[in-house]
Amino acid sequence: MRLDGEPATGAEESWFDLTAELGARGYKYVPSAARYLLAATRRALADAGPVLSGVPEARRGLALGTNSGIASVIDAMDETVTGSGADLLSPARAPYFSINTLAGRVAMEHGVKGWNLTLTSPRTAGMEALLAGDRAVRAGRSDLLLAGSAEAPLPVHTPGHDRSEAGAAVLVLEPHAAAVARGATGYGSCRTVAFFLPPSEAASPAAGRTVTAAVTRLLGEPSALPPVIRLVTDPSPVGTALAARLGQSGSRLDVVPAGAGTLQPVLHVAHGLARPGTVHLVVTASPDGACAMTLLRPHHLPDQKRDSV
Repeated sequence: MRLDGEPATGAEESWFDLTAELGARGYKYVPSAARYLLAATRRALADAGPVLSGVPEARRGLALGTNSGIASVIDAMDETVTGSGADLLSPARAPYFSINTLAGRVAMEHGVKGWNLTLTSPRTAGMEALLAGDRAVRAGRSDLLLAGSAEAPLPVHTPGHDRSEAGAAVLVLEPHAAAVARGATGYGSCRTVAFFLPPSEAASPAAGRTVTAAVTRLLGEPSALPPVIRLVTDPSPVGTALAARLGQSGSRLDVVPAGAGTLQPVLHVAHGLARPGTVHLVVTASPDGACAMTLLRPHHLPDQKRDSV
């Protein structure tokens, strides 16, 4: 999945090198979404520095958002059971019948024993993972969070296949004081709110009040929207209502076509923190009414040089 909302083209082998990312052994039968998630986690942790060594395993948390991470796996299992019979299910693939196994595989590899959560809200689950992790840290349940999204293409006969996402994005999150204590600069800070906008109210004045309330929860006052807003959505009534309300703010509104899963919004969060830029807002919404907003405050502004992490 690309940042402009267009699906990645070509077979997996053309853009994902399994051996280079994960090694030559041990991952042949691991579903593609788990491979992407494992690779993204390794990259994120390598970039963050020796952060795990300073956090006990019981104080590490993981939150993952996904919609279609195992859709093709389940589809293949169903075909086997209804065709050849359950006796021919692959012993290597069978454990992945549960959506929680994607994050579970990462937790096993990196000693995440504090808590492990998978969210599946349409489109917003990846950003909700950031919110869940923030709550866990504030509640004292963990000192370090791995959060993000992982998706794999939908089966070809499934609606939305043409907008399938493939890949993963993972952020390493920790309290600012902890980062400073270990000498890390970090990329910036993020804060997320999630809310529900009923499709039946999308064209009514109630929609504006719902969005205003969410902005107030995030920023303290509805008029404090940052200069740049990136909205990842579709032309559904909910997406249209959000675009209309945010477009009245005076901020620059960039509307990006959404994919079929949770990856696209998280990619924009990661990209917004990793590249020089001003404070901005990433917003996403599903046709069902699930909505989320993440405020990004990059530490490195356009006129500053970044010298670490």
